Amino acid sequence: MPHTSSAFMHVPSPALGACVLAGVERDTRGCLLDDAERFNFYPATPMAVISWIFEGTLHLVEERGDGALATLGPALPRLVLSGPQRRPSASWSPGAVHALSVGFYPEALSRLLGQPMEAYLDQHLPLETVAPPLLLQACQAIFTASNDDPFATLETNFQPLWREPSRASPAPYLGDWVRSLATRAAHSTVGRSLRQLQRRVRGWTGQSYRDLQLFIRVEEAFIRSLEAHDSSTSNLAAIAADAGFADQSHMGREIRRVTGLSPSRFGECLANDEAFWYYRLIAGELGRQPAVPTKPILQGTTRQSTQMLCDKAAQRR
Repeated sequence: MPHTSSAFMHVPSPALGACVLAGVERDTRGCLLDDAERFNFYPATPMAVISWIFEGTLHLVEERGDGALATLGPALPRLVLSGPQRRPSASWSPGAVHALSVGFYPEALSRLLGQPMEAYLDQHLPLETVAPPLLLQACQAIFTASNDDPFATLETNFQPLWREPSRASPAPYLGDWVRSLATRAAHSTVGRSLRQLQRRVRGWTGQSYRDLQLFIRVEEAFIRSLEAHDSSTSNLAAIAADAGFADQSHMGREIRRVTGLSPSRFGECLANDEAFWYYRLIAGELGRQPAVPTKPILQGTTRQSTQMLCDKAAQRR
């Protein structure tokens, strides 16, 4: 039976729930994709990301022109650190690719790196140039593991590095994390003035709490628009008000800031564009709509872990 999805989300075990938000595995081997469909579009994000490119190559899109024309950067290293991104980004692969990207809470990865996260804002760097030896070894070991589940290997290698209380991660909600930052900052024993709280959040994440609130509003608008997907009408003004925007125009500007697109154009791409697979995956994990790509895989793969992931996805649906 051919597989119907080439992207999967990995939710961390409670042991790493305070360190890792989620992992996303993309495998297009056996997919028939044209040049336009090999783009990968991502939103701005406050998360720090480590990516492993197991097969194929990926290029960052430096400038996107009309249609499928784009200016590409050099091929990314096989192991790359991406700091929090204040603008949407895109990549492109010239052929089939198998990669794993893991989103880390910035305050957690900052501790593992031993550096403030603000230094990595909007950066894409070879991990070997910034990671201390133990972290680098744990990441490199994922390339040489003999099993077919790289995320499971990551958990095995990272648990000795992360000695914190367990915390379940049922779904990748950014809003829950942003709100928890304020609570943790307020309960810190080192100064409780507003300026000290703001400085503490920026020190942990590299961004201000005000900037982070953008992600709460856009996420809420995304969820509410998905809830209204089956309705005959979609009241954008009501969605904007419920999500905390001043008005519909304010929502449009902020959604464009995070995704690069207007709300209406984003909705079209979410429904029809293969290159927006990441957004559909997020929607599927939140249980709002099926996470299926627009292009089927033509050849089944024998990887046991992929079959298990497909089975889990089917159970969720």
